[in-house]
Amino acid sequence: MSFVNSYRAPAPPIYSEDANEPYDINFSIPIPSCLETSRVKLVPFTPSVHAKTFFSAFQPASVELSRYLPFSIPNYPDFLNFVEWFRSNPNATLFAIIDKTKPRRDDVLEDNLAGVIGFLNASTANLAIEIAPVITLPKFQRTFVTKNAVGALLRFCLDVPSEGGLGFRRVCWTAHPDNLASVKVAERMGMKIEGHLRWTWAIGLDKVGKKSGDGRGEMLGRDSVLLAICWDDWEKGGKEHVENLINRI
Repeated sequence: MSFVNSYRAPAPPIYSEDANEPYDINFSIPIPSCLETSRVKLVPFTPSVHAKTFFSAFQPASVELSRYLPFSIPNYPDFLNFVEWFRSNPNATLFAIIDKTKPRRDDVLEDNLAGVIGFLNASTANLAIEIAPVITLPKFQRTFVTKNAVGALLRFCLDVPSEGGLGFRRVCWTAHPDNLASVKVAERMGMKIEGHLRWTWAIGLDKVGKKSGDGRGEMLGRDSVLLAICWDDWEKGGKEHVENLINRI
């Protein structure tokens, strides 16, 4: 018996800022046009609307903001390619985080575009999903923004359909082991550490990582701390805990 392997690596993603046609988010899970709390709203990240504003605020602090990310965003075209990578993956999507407490001046987003947040590894078969990435822009850090954005996604994932949610069973979060701030955010939102995953990412030489043995590529390696909150955590006080965090002044 003979066999063939017809796989061909996909072409590099092609980014687009064309605002003339509806932006296809290409996500395997139906999502509403807006997820929100009383202080933030999450809308699908649309390059023609959000990309330039986000990158102009991200770039001055890019070294610090991307220190523990498994990817680099050195310039604007690379950022657009990053967004397109998410769009082309049907099990991933990105949201723009909008601060509702700051009045918007006409079509200017600079005052209230607070960051991006997304979903990865969505599985309707297993009713499980990962929250990633979470990038809060500098002037919105240490405010209500991050916990409200994460809380809005947890509500959507873990509330049952009769409450407007997906009725998923598991939401996970991974963080660089040195990124204690990310681990603390997840724990504060009610997630529990489940383990330390070794060699989960191959990352660039400009990142915080470790070398592998000879013959295993030049890129550095990265471990991940795995955290999660599940449906039973949610129903046994997790939901009330998140609601309290969201509503705390």
